Amino acid sequence: MRKQHPVDLQDSLKRFLEKQIEGTNAAPLLLIAVSGGADSMSLLDLSVKLSRSGSFGIVAAHLIHHPDSPEAHERAKLVEEFCRANQIQFFSEVLVDTNSPNRSPEERMRQERYRFLTNTASQYSCDYILTAHHADDQAETILERIITGTGLRGLAGIPERRDNVLRPFLSLRKYQLIDYCEVNEIPYADDPANFELNSPRNRIRRVLIPDLEKSFNPDVQAALCRLGCWAAEANQIIESQVEQAYQKSRLNFQKGKIVLDIRSILTYFTLIQKYVLRRAISEVAGSEVRLKSTDFERMVTFLQNSRSGAYLFFAGGVRVARHRDTLIISQRKLTDYSITIFPGQDQIIPGLSLRTIWKEVNAGSYNAGCGNQADLQITDPPGPLILRHARVGDRFHPLGAPGEKRLFRFLNDRNVSRFDKHTTLVLQKNDKIIWVVGHRISEKARVIPGTDGNWSLSLVPHDLDSAE
Repeated sequence: MRKQHPVDLQDSLKRFLEKQIEGTNAAPLLLIAVSGGADSMSLLDLSVKLSRSGSFGIVAAHLIHHPDSPEAHERAKLVEEFCRANQIQFFSEVLVDTNSPNRSPEERMRQERYRFLTNTASQYSCDYILTAHHADDQAETILERIITGTGLRGLAGIPERRDNVLRPFLSLRKYQLIDYCEVNEIPYADDPANFELNSPRNRIRRVLIPDLEKSFNPDVQAALCRLGCWAAEANQIIESQVEQAYQKSRLNFQKGKIVLDIRSILTYFTLIQKYVLRRAISEVAGSEVRLKSTDFERMVTFLQNSRSGAYLFFAGGVRVARHRDTLIISQRKLTDYSITIFPGQDQIIPGLSLRTIWKEVNAGSYNAGCGNQADLQITDPPGPLILRHARVGDRFHPLGAPGEKRLFRFLNDRNVSRFDKHTTLVLQKNDKIIWVVGHRISEKARVIPGTDGNWSLSLVPHDLDSAE
């Protein structure tokens, strides 16, 4: 292990925070995650010193991972006394036993720790959460993922920032943080569990990395961290391509169902195809779905070689079906949905993850509703409308047609799959369908130039997580 040149840790943290919280509240409140070890105690002490300028405020949070261990309560006491001496508000909680056959003890504790931190930050209106992950943690994470199997995103390791969670020490080695505590007489205590070799992560830290440093490369941790940086940069490029491909190939979107254009997706490299499908599956599932390498291979084979009518199932209750040149990604069971909307009033539709946008139409060419936007005549009276899923027995008078026909017969003529018929949205006025979303408006809603009541309605995706 080759030691780095001395680093001014306080200046390093100051520059990091200036970069990350620039343009936010005049004095944001930071929640410091403190375990009691040298890394988090140095972060807490440095944050205390920087906060004296008034540029931000801090509070501290500590989760007791091993409630039956006297050492765990001693560490909590150590942190609490440090906070009291420095007039820092301190929050703690005891980890509730949540054993799960599907999670390792390490994964369970990690998830519970972030649950505690997120809930505490929300409860006390903290703007950011700071953790003391350092370069040694980064190297261990990347090596562990290489051993157990990972993709490019996994190779990027621990991100410097994810949402409001900041990690300012990823460029620093653990020995630097220990040196800081000892020079500045900052109390700290190691968790005895970190020395138990029955944990895979501890064996990587205590046995594998020292052996690699001794036998192969004394700077192996720095090499692993460089690999993580390069992977993160490459992943940024890939994600920008995925966003472009996803937006270009998505034909329609509603909560529980996404339709993608296969021909559009196939113009991109295979890796981009995989990531586009993963994104669509995750959006339909409602959270990120973890896919194995075999799942990715199944997806690509299905995308490139399947026939119309074929389908696959994935975790999260997601069904991927092919219909001619489209992929329909949906939940296995979709409940009938109906909501009242009002002409001229933009509104969010949480049950469909959509938002309505209304504009008055004056003159020019008119949109017949073949996409997610339509121009409609809504008068006599202009009252509320119903947006809902299509149902068996619905009837519809398509624009330009001589009369009404069964809605499902109309959709069948347009080569809409059996499953997709039941998830097609329709707009209803009184007891008449005036727009089959994505296909056509009704003759009864034809725009009449020069009259009142001509509206343009757009249904656009709405990310509920971004709502204020």
